[in-house]
Amino acid sequence: MAKEYHSRHRTRILQYFEEQPDRRMSAAGIYGRMAEEGIKVNLATVYRNLDRLVQDQMLIALKAPEEEEKYYQYMRPGLQCAEHLHLCCSRCGKVIHLNCGFMREIQEHLMDDHGFLLDCGESMLTGLCSECRGIVRMKGQTQDKKPEKGTKL
Repeated sequence: MAKEYHSRHRTRILQYFEEQPDRRMSAAGIYGRMAEEGIKVNLATVYRNLDRLVQDQMLIALKAPEEEEKYYQYMRPGLQCAEHLHLCCSRCGKVIHLNCGFMREIQEHLMDDHGFLLDCGESMLTGLCSECRGIVRMKGQTQDKKPEKGTKL
């Protein structure tokens, strides 16, 4: 009976990620969603299931240096998340997969010029997505004016 209990929780946790594949989520956030749905689970069970989903390569665990909490991101089948960087919007939490030919150039540059082997599976760059940049511009700048290079929004 206990095995089925954990399986149902794992299935529901994975569904949260599948429903919003471009959003990262924390264990506390998932725990809160489950509580809102009336699903009785303790936080340790949520962490255990998240760790299992990472081991099964269905999620990746990301932790930015400035954040205390670890976040989890859905690994869409076929996207090969371990081979590219992820861009994370610091305002809305949207995750963008940098799955393009430019990744090879970045990796080669880091190796050739800096002797650094990039671990893409746990790499995430933070900033503002195009939608959130638009929100910022409307509040403090004209909408059609792009910020100058190097300007923080």
